[in-house]
Amino acid sequence: MKLFKEKLAWAAPIAVILIIALFSVNLFAQGDPQVRNLPVALVVNDKGVHVDAVQSAVDQMSKGTDGEEPMLAFTNEKEENIEALFHDKKYYAALVIPEGFNESVQNAMTNNTAATLQIYMNQGFNVTGANYAKTALSAMVTQLSHQYSASFISQMNGQQLNADQAAVLVNPIVAEEKVFNAVTAATANGSAPTLLAVPAWVGALIGGFILFLSTSNILKREMLTRKQTMGLMGNQILFGIIIALFSGFTVATLCVIAGINIPSYFLIGSFVSFAAFCFFLLVSAVTAWIGKPAITLFMVVMLLGMGVLMMPKEMLPDFFVTFIRPWIPIRFAADGLREIFYFGSGFYTGQSFNTILGIGIAGFAMYLLSIFKPVRAPKTVAK
Repeated sequence: MKLFKEKLAWAAPIAVILIIALFSVNLFAQGDPQVRNLPVALVVNDKGVHVDAVQSAVDQMSKGTDGEEPMLAFTNEKEENIEALFHDKKYYAALVIPEGFNESVQNAMTNNTAATLQIYMNQGFNVTGANYAKTALSAMVTQLSHQYSASFISQMNGQQLNADQAAVLVNPIVAEEKVFNAVTAATANGSAPTLLAVPAWVGALIGGFILFLSTSNILKREMLTRKQTMGLMGNQILFGIIIALFSGFTVATLCVIAGINIPSYFLIGSFVSFAAFCFFLLVSAVTAWIGKPAITLFMVVMLLGMGVLMMPKEMLPDFFVTFIRPWIPIRFAADGLREIFYFGSGFYTGQSFNTILGIGIAGFAMYLLSIFKPVRAPKTVAK
């Protein structure tokens, strides 16, 4: 029974509960995702009563059901701007009412040709979000087509139909799909950018912590001057560059071995190395200031981040969107790799690159300032 009197022993079940709870937090993000207000563009290139019917269906979808927020949030846009808006990741999809749609519906049974509504998908933005938007838009087109089918059947009044007329009668309005920024084959169904970003963080975390322990041992053994300490910190940064390069090009090499369809071996290796080095500077800075507890902090950040990286923010609970998603460094590396994989970007990926660079600069500055951190004087034992 002596073990039950030990305080440290009672820490074990408490630690298990905390760790399991931490791992299980992601159940709230992924257990039952609710799609809300996925941004979708609406392009209207025609006029007429049948165009108004489509817009009425869009308005109805925008209201949601049972007091809940709608799945899709529509914004009117011009078709010539769609490609740029998709590239800027403003929309997951677009519904386009093409020119001549009103006449096509009017003469569908006469011309034996179904009218067409176009659905554009911004697949590279987020496969899950684009697929949800496409499914919802396709369902709306199908429902609208069924309404017109019932109307046409009542108008036929028992007339004889040929095969072509029968096909149009069943589906007088059809959807035509077009993919923008396509997710290429052999990229883990769009998950490759995230899968490649995680090693950048893990490599920085493990490498940074091991180097922290190494430098701590040196500082315990030797009394270094401030100049010598600066030299030691410089060596740690050089080691960080080596770790980052190993991380980036190991990831790129494993992609080749695994058959992942990467745009460029050197580009992927360089970008992951860049992200890993900036993350390394952040890890080194925090560990320099707070010591070993930093490893727990960064592990918590990684575990919480895994629940939000794969999903569009419109499918996450508000708590994750407000308090967790903005603070996950891995997300910016994943966004940058997504630009490279699916949007034709080079090494500079815009906002994601700037954010990662900012993380690195802030980490570097914090790390240098840690040399001024007060040091506890060693305890002396009275003789």
